[in-house]
Amino acid sequence: MLVTLCAGYVFTADSCEGLRAWSMESPEKCKAAHALVAPESQPLAAPTALTATYGPEKNCIEVVVGFDDGVLSVYKLNTINSRLIIRSPRNTSAQCAITAMAASYPYLMVVSKHMVLSLYKLPYGAGDHGWGDETHLIASLKADSILAPMSLSVRLTGSGIIASIVYSFFHIGCGWSLGIQELHFDNNGQQTESRLTTTVDTQYGVGLDRLPQSTSGQIPVSIMPTILHRDPPTSVSYSHPYLLTSHADNTLTVFLVVSTASRLFVKGARRLWGHTSSVSAAQVSDRGKAVSVSSHGDEVRIWELEPLVSSLGSQRVLHGDSSIKVKPDPQQRPRDTPDSNLLSAMLPGDHSQAESPSPILPPMVAQVRDCIGFDDERLLLLREKKCGPQLLEFYDFR
Repeated sequence: MLVTLCAGYVFTADSCEGLRAWSMESPEKCKAAHALVAPESQPLAAPTALTATYGPEKNCIEVVVGFDDGVLSVYKLNTINSRLIIRSPRNTSAQCAITAMAASYPYLMVVSKHMVLSLYKLPYGAGDHGWGDETHLIASLKADSILAPMSLSVRLTGSGIIASIVYSFFHIGCGWSLGIQELHFDNNGQQTESRLTTTVDTQYGVGLDRLPQSTSGQIPVSIMPTILHRDPPTSVSYSHPYLLTSHADNTLTVFLVVSTASRLFVKGARRLWGHTSSVSAAQVSDRGKAVSVSSHGDEVRIWELEPLVSSLGSQRVLHGDSSIKVKPDPQQRPRDTPDSNLLSAMLPGDHSQAESPSPILPPMVAQVRDCIGFDDERLLLLREKKCGPQLLEFYDFR
């Protein structure tokens, strides 16, 4: 089951039940549903990616489903009458499974199984039954060294659009690091610039221009990184300017990404401590608020990262008191229901309970697979078992 969150609505997609929409205000009942549709004369493939964004019309959410055969389908949800409308599905240039997507209307960024990155422009006012002549592929490029986990970002600027992809790679000096690629386009869809940077510099604690250089121009082996990851991150989340990774060693790492008119670079990095077990998922917003979840889901922490910006150049270490631990109400823990397609339960959390130990979850409770999304009042997690149902776990902080 694929899940995404946008504008207070949870969208789920799977081969059996199709696309469905749930309101976070009342998650007990599905608000709208629509069958998944393949292009004419093509069999329906399995959905592999899902994203949603605000549409061009008021009270409208555009939902995009990507499929195993490279097909894209766009739906529109009218939040007033709770009606889902499908636009005609279309083939993409990928010709293979779509693995990740990000959207900021009218732009859609797509990554395929073969690591082809494509940027599309969706139509404006194309009606309810077609993509229209305006839909077209803006750019496409092949990547050879991108490893999961990754994070996609599409953001609009005054002069155009910036499409970004963050990916993990192994560096022989400082272990697992992150690469950031920015593609700049003007308002006419013409690519104007491509930039690339990594977190390697900041993992050594200072800029490369301040490091002593060997005769070969490489960093001397005597210089040890201040941040060293021997294992790949368990998750990556990028919402400019904040870049956040979670790790199996109970920590997170936050980076500040700076994108100016002339360059792209990572200003600094900081390890975040506070979790007592492996962190399986984390997500950050562009306002610097973040949520992290342990692999068993029994430890959820909320972070305020904005104050870190002014301290990235210092040596001060941040400990657990930089975050708030959210304790679910054990009496309203989600039931292990066989129905994998329901929002399982409400789990009220209270900031005043931050110092209380979280309840020990039974062994049969599913692992947390992903942090779907959050806002100032709510958090949505996806749990799953190796053999069993998937559960959506809904926290309400109000």
